Amino acid sequence: MHARKGSLWLAVAAAMLVPSKAKARGRSDASAAGPPRDDASERQTRRRAGERTPQTLRPIASPCGRHVAEVIGGAVYVDGRRVRTREGNVFIVAPPTWRRDGHAVAWIERSAGEARLVVVPEVTERFEPLPWTLPAVSSDDRVFWASARQIVVGPALLAPRARASWTE
Repeated sequence: MHARKGSLWLAVAAAMLVPSKAKARGRSDASAAGPPRDDASERQTRRRAGERTPQTLRPIASPCGRHVAEVIGGAVYVDGRRVRTREGNVFIVAPPTWRRDGHAVAWIERSAGEARLVVVPEVTERFEPLPWTLPAVSSDDRVFWASARQIVVGPALLAPRARASWTE
């Protein structure tokens, strides 16, 4: 007797679900009957929309509180001075990350189809950025300071996709 009630309940539940699936299928079929979609033009529209609106990120203060990095209109500024690795604007893939002492900063940017790790090794009045071209960058990649003169790029400090180091 219990087996029959269980089977009956399962049959009723299945009958309740089937009509809703049929309705959902009917709606998607009706929308498919409309004009054909041009996925390439939709992607292109989104891409152009991103190009029209330059990227702006909130200011990021250094741990020591003496410096600030910010992205305004697709340009990176450190202490109000624009950091240029190439002409034009960039898209920031990984936001500026300060070294623990607050006297150096690094980020990942993309422009002209190229991804770069950019490091300002010492924030002084005459700082010069050190750019490195990255072979590939994922949206989950971040910048990690491994030491005062070494950076790891990847989803985690112990999962590096790239490393950069320099001497004074």
